[in-house]
Amino acid sequence: MRLMLRAMVWPALTVVLVLVVIAVSVYGQSSPAGTSLVGAWRVTEFADANAAPITNPQPGMYIFTKQHYSFARIQGTRELPAYPSNDKATDADKVAVFNALYLNVGTYTVTGNTLATKAEVAKSAFAIGGGNQYEFNVTGNNLVLTQRPSGAVIRLVRLE
Repeated sequence: MRLMLRAMVWPALTVVLVLVVIAVSVYGQSSPAGTSLVGAWRVTEFADANAAPITNPQPGMYIFTKQHYSFARIQGTRELPAYPSNDKATDADKVAVFNALYLNVGTYTVTGNTLATKAEVAKSAFAIGGGNQYEFNVTGNNLVLTQRPSGAVIRLVRLE
């Protein structure tokens, strides 16, 4: 009877051990679809390493889908400059609006608490194809992104 019980227990334990190893391996390779980042986020604070934090920033939204992201925000504390229309705007009008906007969209990956972005469309050509890395922390409806290596911190709140 004991030999029969051992013959049944050891294969079952082996199967359980294999399943645990597989589960740990899969969990360690977190995919974007399984992250808590998916959703729409409003920028609530921006802190550059070289300046005081902006605690009441102009509008900004970060959106994460299963594999893609879209970042858009108005830089600084001033409202977006007046812009009559493309055919009526002066070069100075265009430069002022261009300088006020941050735009970046593309794909992303997540490993642990590291977010790596790869831009496909951006305001500046040098950013396209390149990437940024952020450490991130999601607590309830709050997201904190810390850009590496610059140390800039972006705080966001979940919209959906």
